[in-house]
Amino acid sequence: MRYTHQNAQMTSKLSPFFSMPIKDYEGYASSQSQKWADLIKSDPRRASRALLLNTPRAESIEGDTFDDLPMLFQVLKKASSDAASKTWKGLVEGGIITSLCKWAINNEVTLAFAHAIIDDHGTAELSREGLDIAQENAPAPYSPALEVLCNAIVSCPTPPTATELKTVGEIKKHWSTIMQRLWSEPVKTLEPNPRPSPRVQERAVVGQMIHCLTRIDPTFLEVILKPSDLTLAVCFRYWMYSTEDYDCSINITIIAPLLGAEMGPSNWKLYFVDHPLPDPHALLPRILLGASRGTAKKKRTPNQSAELIVKAFADHFRHLPGRQLNEEIVWFVALHSAAIKEYPLFCRALYRSEAFWSATAHVITQYATFGPDAPKQGPVPDGMAMDVFGLYFEVLRNPDSDDHTDGLVYNWFAGGLFNALEAAIDIITRSMRGPMFLCTLLSMLDAKLPKLSVRTRAKLRSELPRCGIMLSLILLATKGKEEVKQLLAVLAESQRPRRTTVPLYDPRHPMWTASGWQLLLRVTNSLRPWRGTCSRRGCEKPAYTGGCRRCKISAYCGQECLTLDEDHALICRWVPTLMIVDMYQRRSKEEIEALLAGIAPDPPADLLSLEERLKRARESGEMTEDDIEEMLKMQQEANAKAAKTDDPIPGVTDVQKTLETLRLASA
Repeated sequence: MRYTHQNAQMTSKLSPFFSMPIKDYEGYASSQSQKWADLIKSDPRRASRALLLNTPRAESIEGDTFDDLPMLFQVLKKASSDAASKTWKGLVEGGIITSLCKWAINNEVTLAFAHAIIDDHGTAELSREGLDIAQENAPAPYSPALEVLCNAIVSCPTPPTATELKTVGEIKKHWSTIMQRLWSEPVKTLEPNPRPSPRVQERAVVGQMIHCLTRIDPTFLEVILKPSDLTLAVCFRYWMYSTEDYDCSINITIIAPLLGAEMGPSNWKLYFVDHPLPDPHALLPRILLGASRGTAKKKRTPNQSAELIVKAFADHFRHLPGRQLNEEIVWFVALHSAAIKEYPLFCRALYRSEAFWSATAHVITQYATFGPDAPKQGPVPDGMAMDVFGLYFEVLRNPDSDDHTDGLVYNWFAGGLFNALEAAIDIITRSMRGPMFLCTLLSMLDAKLPKLSVRTRAKLRSELPRCGIMLSLILLATKGKEEVKQLLAVLAESQRPRRTTVPLYDPRHPMWTASGWQLLLRVTNSLRPWRGTCSRRGCEKPAYTGGCRRCKISAYCGQECLTLDEDHALICRWVPTLMIVDMYQRRSKEEIEALLAGIAPDPPADLLSLEERLKRARESGEMTEDDIEEMLKMQQEANAKAAKTDDPIPGVTDVQKTLETLRLASA
């Protein structure tokens, strides 16, 4: 018969093979445990002195050796879980807090727990395999002491007594020195081992202690905000290397409030009313220091640090659950807002990172379904998908983004933004901010198209058309009416100057619901003109003269693409009307009349020219002269941009010839 028994040993002293008779071992372990359980009550100062043994050969005046410490720590962990007990108060009075702090600062030996195998002869054996496992899961040398301190602080009674205040006072004296050691000797705390590995707890213990210490004594914040203290760098590094929601969340709630994020302990807000935070110009570099060094001794360059921070956000976006993901989003916004002025390298790393934008698109897709309590009709509250969608506009707040638009747009769509929008279009159209966000995005694309590189335009072209998005935006504009003539009525209405008390930047402004489909149409046809290329998304081959027999406009390179393009059926009945709208967006009235002769519905009579609309607005007083001049200027800019696209719009003769061919084919 063989069974296992947990055996506490020091990994630095573990031999390749360890054995002792089981009776001897059980008696030894039991007597040691009882010995220290009695001593911490009767002679707590002896326990404090034993913790000052920093080398394996050291021995106290009472004869205690380093081999006693594993059992002593087990007893202390149990005692510290009840900080209000008489036993723990006696230990505090006996100097245990100072001894634990000094252990965390000075100890070089790792305490590990291995499993002994008991054979039929009653012998406890420790194999090399067991030793290797123990070594792999061994905590950092300073971790046992920090764990005991954390237990004691977490279990402190409220309101704190003199014992708790003494505990905080002793930790204050040694805190910065402990943080210096954690920063310079991360050991294995940054390894990505998931639970039940001790790494997650090791990365969370500092944050746990700060939360509890500042609850007992808010002035502890003065310690971690000292310019020489490394707490913020340690917490930031632990956040970067976090692998679970626990170690990620606890470190975010330490750092993010210091950059203005609405999270963190409520008592911090009260403290900062009378004790203002340091300026971000001074605070942010101390936080970002945490990205400058990992387990290697070589310091990272600023660009490498920025890229690793962006990678950490991308990794966390993909694996964090809902509540912690929301904290991560708030933290991202706070860091980005501070980095615009103080750390532009972070912003530029964001623009270059396809992995980050792929992660944001993944989150939008993941949360693209309505919750169980969502109403069947009408607006829905903004959820996680909309919060993440908002990050695309957060980065545009940076004036520096204009210089990096090409790479940013490429990575947006290489990361799957259009796929995410298509998955979440129902939520977007029913969210209050959704139509405004989408219109802003499409408007930005339309304005930037002439300046985009060939590579970026090719990427955008390969992602279009998006028939599902177009249909949803059409139905949003027509209020669910599936009548083709209703779309032209919406177009005419959207071009009339209107009076409204709702400001343009308000998401409730009617322009946002009426303009989305027009902007998407304009972007799509700038990159994929009618009959310029195959209508199936992803195909770049020239279109032949045949095509959809129903709308008689969408053309394909061959029968295979015609058969595979299932999305076209979503908007087939709308295509002739969309073609009219596209022409109105780009051509003069005379040219339109020539192009539409005999094959398309008559344009709506109330669709006035820009000049006529402005004339009526001037006469009625609905617009000022300044507004009229601004509209004329915008129209001139739009006309200039439309003429610069690298995909030529078919000339009048070519379009007439194509439409004549369609008439003959359908006869």
